[in-house]
Amino acid sequence: MKNVFIETSNVRRFREAMVALEDIEAGQPGLAVVWGVAGRGKTVCAREYAVRTGAAYLRVMQDWTPRAMLGELCRVLIGREGHTVERCRRMATEALDADPRPILVDEADRLRADHIEHFRDIHDLTGAPVVFVGEQHLFAQIESRRRLWSRVTRTVEFGPIGSEDIMLFAMKAAGLRMEPEAAARIAKISSGDFRRVWQAVWELERMCRANRTQTVERAMVDRIPRWLEGPKGTAKYVGRGGK
Repeated sequence: MKNVFIETSNVRRFREAMVALEDIEAGQPGLAVVWGVAGRGKTVCAREYAVRTGAAYLRVMQDWTPRAMLGELCRVLIGREGHTVERCRRMATEALDADPRPILVDEADRLRADHIEHFRDIHDLTGAPVVFVGEQHLFAQIESRRRLWSRVTRTVEFGPIGSEDIMLFAMKAAGLRMEPEAAARIAKISSGDFRRVWQAVWELERMCRANRTQTVERAMVDRIPRWLEGPKGTAKYVGRGGK
């Protein structure tokens, strides 16, 4: 399959939020929260936006100290870092004053509360939009902190990938014409998880190639060997080795 990026409904709402953030006048609040369960495409969307626009992208690492976190921000912005928290913060603010751009903080739900406050400080000092991206409990985590929440002007929830997006992905990534009933079945058994959708389309591409067809029917989806229905209608993916 081809490595493609498709503009899903989640991506469109993310981009609309980013346009609004970048249009906010200097001195006005400009934080955003992007959240959703794992597998909905948040990271891919954030990385694509950063590559395309030049926004600063950071992926949170486990057990980051404030200096390591701000040092990574400096490396992303200017290619070098300071030796102290204060020096890193000063370098980052100077870089953003000289070249304003959004900061995308991925897996932000892993950040401690005091770490998040460093990004609030940088936003207050420079006006640079800061977008926190993470799993669903990130929303409650930030909403509970009044000083942070008062600066949030955009929120985007990444919902399940739908049938139309699945059909578009199958066509662009594998050249498959997927019937609506087949796409609806994949949407159901994948629970809207884009990683599982990718696995399903990969299986279908192999199946279609073996049968010399480019059309995916509902019956073909039911023959995908590694999909099982979990309890209460949820989907369970059984990978290689049956685990």
